[in-house]
Amino acid sequence: MDKSILIIGAGGMTRAIAYDLRNRAPSCDLTVIDHDPDALTRLVDYIGSEGVTAVQGDASDPDGCRSLFAGKSLVIGAADYRYNFDLTALAVEQGAHWIDLGGNNDVVAKQFDLDAHAKSEGVAVIPDTGLAPGMVNVLAGDAANRLDRVEELHFRVGGLPQKPEPPLFYGLLFSPDGLANEYCEPALVIENGQVRKVPSLTGWERVHVGAPYGELEAFHTSGGSSTMVSTFSGKVTSLDYKTLRYPGHLRRINILHDLGFMDDTEVDLGGGNCVVPRRLFGALLERFGWVAEDVVILKSWATGLRNGRKIRIDYKLIDHFDPETGLTSMARTTGFSAAIVARMILDGRISERGVLRQEVSVPPVEYIRDLELRGIEVEIRENLVSVP
Repeated sequence: MDKSILIIGAGGMTRAIAYDLRNRAPSCDLTVIDHDPDALTRLVDYIGSEGVTAVQGDASDPDGCRSLFAGKSLVIGAADYRYNFDLTALAVEQGAHWIDLGGNNDVVAKQFDLDAHAKSEGVAVIPDTGLAPGMVNVLAGDAANRLDRVEELHFRVGGLPQKPEPPLFYGLLFSPDGLANEYCEPALVIENGQVRKVPSLTGWERVHVGAPYGELEAFHTSGGSSTMVSTFSGKVTSLDYKTLRYPGHLRRINILHDLGFMDDTEVDLGGGNCVVPRRLFGALLERFGWVAEDVVILKSWATGLRNGRKIRIDYKLIDHFDPETGLTSMARTTGFSAAIVARMILDGRISERGVLRQEVSVPPVEYIRDLELRGIEVEIRENLVSVP
């Protein structure tokens, strides 16, 4: 597969994306742009310089990126989600396929405004191709394919430190801006067949995941349900996405939320000093350090009818930091997922054009098989449901 790929951002998720593309599509030429020269150096040191071009630049300036997009087969957005719409529009204009790690409902909704233009240019645009959103969308598509009629879809996913420590029993696994977005913006759900917005950090429940992690807590967060809400609107009675955390995290994070530490409105401290609480929140989280040895846990289920019988399908994944590659599980499950979708576009397994929803456009059986080739195993079990 002789293609030219541009990646926006040189952070931890890009490390996994680039690692996968260099090892599984070595004929691809990779260009990576980031504003931080040290991040670029670390990435090149990790994956090697052969066939890789590192460019220091500002992804918030689409016009400044224009020359980099020219001639590219595909562009991957792995930087701040705020840049995604303008960069998606630039990719479509330049005739390049686009995928991103997304995570923000409003940005994704705007990307769908580009559908007609993308079709006319013969390119595919797929937002939200990471873990959640991303992998969960494809699993929803798998469940829909297995059932004559899907009735409920539920997703519980979390990236966690293997050894949690106070005060939050959590540590950074991706950008603090992305985390604040998940915790602050409203979550989209389907309840009793109706699409609703619910506040994030609500809907607390216990989730038993088994040894050695036992019982975790789950609660609504933004972005995880992604396009599934519109895709399954009018078709299912219930759909929700909740984030998994160690017990006690939600109570602590709610205190910070209620005190305003996640607000994005500037606060005047007097004397000419101002602070954006959300930036301060992110900086303090970064001071505690990033998690190296992590675990990603996914526990999801769907119910519906097949041949007149009620079926429940359970999906379970537990993936750990890989000491051999040095990749966190969050990077593996997010970055490898994006790399798989990118390769499916480039090798023709995804042939549809326009702005696409993964739950209907990504072939789930092949996707799950490709995850297994990378050591990420999704356990799938089907059971009959007794109906009283």
